[in-house]
Amino acid sequence: MIKSNSKNIFLEKSKSEYYMKNKIRDNFKNLENSKKKILLKKNINNLKVLDVGCANGDFFLALNEKFKIDYTGIDIDTICIKNAKNKKYRNASFKKLDIFNKKIKKNSFDIVMIWNLFYMLPNWKKILNRACEISRKYVMFDNKIRYEGPTIIDKDLSYMYYHSSNKRNYYIVHNIYELISYFQIHELNLKNVYGYGYNLPGKTSARLPLEVSKIKIGAFLLEKSNKKIIRTGTTKESAKRKWINLNFDFPKFKFKY
Repeated sequence: MIKSNSKNIFLEKSKSEYYMKNKIRDNFKNLENSKKKILLKKNINNLKVLDVGCANGDFFLALNEKFKIDYTGIDIDTICIKNAKNKKYRNASFKKLDIFNKKIKKNSFDIVMIWNLFYMLPNWKKILNRACEISRKYVMFDNKIRYEGPTIIDKDLSYMYYHSSNKRNYYIVHNIYELISYFQIHELNLKNVYGYGYNLPGKTSARLPLEVSKIKIGAFLLEKSNKKIIRTGTTKESAKRKWINLNFDFPKFKFKY
């Protein structure tokens, strides 16, 4: 499950009310560039999509403007899911589940999307493993990244007060090299990774232990291999081998094996 201390905060009444009163990311044109760049990278028409943390389901409207998809949104917030169901969107279903629920079977979706959530999840490795387990083709998510220094997972040092709850939530800033290393483990079985990002625009309500200028908005498209990739080590030949193709478009960032 999503860690209990994180999970409870996502059920805060002020968060539910915010999504009930406002339309959030319901228009493709107004989506953040990070999302648009990733969504348009592949032809996702006619694919089966799982949207993790869908809230009241408005993001389906943005997707539906551009793509013909079979959409399922999941969230642990009963109020938001009830509201989403009441909208009766065609080609969309909504369920009160978290990503680890056994009702969601392995390889049951073509795409797993995790938008505006990944940077709040301290157990991000387990989340990523599970997303790749569920997906047959792609995993898409966005986060906050830094080039130098370790990944910051500390709710007392890097945090954002969650809506009007007066409670701190994680504001995780991932080290990009740590992500790149993790992307290559055999459990994920990826063949291609594309990352796109840009400087954090303007001010943020988060409180951070580093300069805002050091943080980038990041978005990633992970593509699974349809065959098992064997990884080996300790030999000269294995040092030359690339298990996955890495392609990044971040400001002033170049990665070499």
